[in-house]
Amino acid sequence: MRLNVCCGRQVLDGWVNIDVARSPKAPRAPEILAEAKKIPLPDGCADELMVIHGFEHIYRWECEITVAEWRRLLKPNGRLILELPDLYKCCQNVLTGYTINNRTPEEFSLWGLYGDPSHNDPFMCHRWGWTPKTLRQFLQLNGFHTITDAATQWHPTGRINRDMRIEARKA
Repeated sequence: MRLNVCCGRQVLDGWVNIDVARSPKAPRAPEILAEAKKIPLPDGCADELMVIHGFEHIYRWECEITVAEWRRLLKPNGRLILELPDLYKCCQNVLTGYTINNRTPEEFSLWGLYGDPSHNDPFMCHRWGWTPKTLRQFLQLNGFHTITDAATQWHPTGRINRDMRIEARKA
C-alpha cells in the first residue's frame, strides 16, 4: 500500500489518498478524510508514505506526533517521502529578489515561507519552515534512517530554486 498524505488536489491513482478535506480543485475526493496526525489505518500497513507540500502546513509542536503516526503506518524499512519548501532557499530568494520566466519573486520566496495567499484558505498557510539539515536531523531523532536528498518532482516553478525533497526509511 502507498499512502499520499495531505494530497490536496493531487489525488493520485494507485495510492490511498488522505487529506483533512476534499480540495475543490481535486478530480475526486480522497479515499480517507483524516488529519495527517491521526489516520485510521492499521499499524505497518504501508510500504510508502508520501507528503508533497504538506509537512510545512503542520504546526511545529505537532510534528513529532504526526511523524510518529506516519512511522506507525509504515512497514519496517518503509519509505517516507517529503517534498516541501526549503527555508534556506526561500530566504536567499527574498534577499536576492530571485525570479524567472516572468514569475513574481513572491512565488520563490514568500509563498515558500507563508503559503500562496490567493487560496484564501487557512489550510494553505505554512506553519513551520525546514532546511534539509534540520529536517534530516528531525527525522533521524524520530526513528528514520538512510535519510537522503533527492531531486524534487512537484511544483515546476519552485522545483530547483525553492523546494527540497527528503526520502527516509523507517528504522
